[in-house]
Amino acid sequence: MKYNILIILILFWMVPTLKADVKIWTLEQVGYLNIDRNEENYGGFSGLVIQDEGSEALILTDKSFFFVLKLQRNDADNLMGYSLIRKGRLLSSKGEHLNGRNTDSESIVIGKNNNYYISFESNHRIMMHTKVEGKGVFIPKHPMFRKLSVNKGIEALAIDNEDRLIAIPEKPPLGISENPIFRLQNNKWEIIKYLKIEDDFLVTDAEFLPDGLLLILERKFSWTQGFKTRFRLISLNKFDNRKPITVFTSTANQFDNLEGMALWKDKKGAIRILTVSDDNFHPLQQSEIREFFLKYE
Repeated sequence: MKYNILIILILFWMVPTLKADVKIWTLEQVGYLNIDRNEENYGGFSGLVIQDEGSEALILTDKSFFFVLKLQRNDADNLMGYSLIRKGRLLSSKGEHLNGRNTDSESIVIGKNNNYYISFESNHRIMMHTKVEGKGVFIPKHPMFRKLSVNKGIEALAIDNEDRLIAIPEKPPLGISENPIFRLQNNKWEIIKYLKIEDDFLVTDAEFLPDGLLLILERKFSWTQGFKTRFRLISLNKFDNRKPITVFTSTANQFDNLEGMALWKDKKGAIRILTVSDDNFHPLQQSEIREFFLKYE
C-alpha cells in the first residue's frame, strides 16, 4: 500500500513539470508585400522558389510563365520592397512554348543538383529542367496520375533531405478518399503515406524542415467565407503514425489565395516561410507575398 501511494505522489509531482516541458509549433507573420503590377501574363502565381539567402524569389504562374523578383530586405532580413529582374516562359521537351492543356504549371522545386522540377495539371505530369528557361524532360508517371481530376492534380512538390522528389495532389484521385503522398526513388514512384482530407482543406504546396518533417500548405474556399489557409506538419516516417500537427489556421480572408511556399534560413538561423498568392487574374484579388517565422517553443 505504501509503495502504491509513493508511486501516486511521484506521478502527481511530475505532472506540472511535464506540462511545462511541452513545446508547440507556432507561425508568426513577419513580412508582407503587395506584388501586383500591370505586366502581361503576370499573376496566377502557384509555385515559388527562394534563392540567394532570401533575396531572390522565382514565382511560377499557372499559365507556364515565370518571373524572378529581387526582394529588398533591411538589416534584420525583413521585407522592404521588390523589383522585377527577369521573366520568361516554360518550354516543352522539344524546346517549344507550351500551349493548350499543357500550360497549367502548379509547383516548382530545385533539387540538390540544381535541376528544377515542375508539376502540371490538366495534362498531369512532372517535368525536369536543368535551367528554368530550358526545355523539359519527362519524369515517369505513377499509374494513379491518370485518376487525378482535371483541375486537381499534383499541386505540391518537395525535395526531402535525401534529395528525393515528393509529390502530393491537391485532391485525392478518383475512387480514393485520402490523398496519396508519392516519392520518386530510383526513377520509380511509390506511395509512402496517405493524408486525410479534413474540413475541406486542399493541398497547395509543401516544404521539408531540416529535421525531416513535412510542412504542408492547405487552402479552402467558400462563397460565403472566402479563402482560409492552414499549415500542417506531418512525419513521412512509416513507423510514425501520429496525426498531422496543425501549426496555424487563418481566419476567413485573413490572407489571399496562398498557393506557393518556400523555406529559407535568415542570418540568425531562424526558419522563415515565404508564401505567394494566386490572384486567379481576378480584379478583386491580389498577388501578395507573406513571410512567417516558424518556431518550436
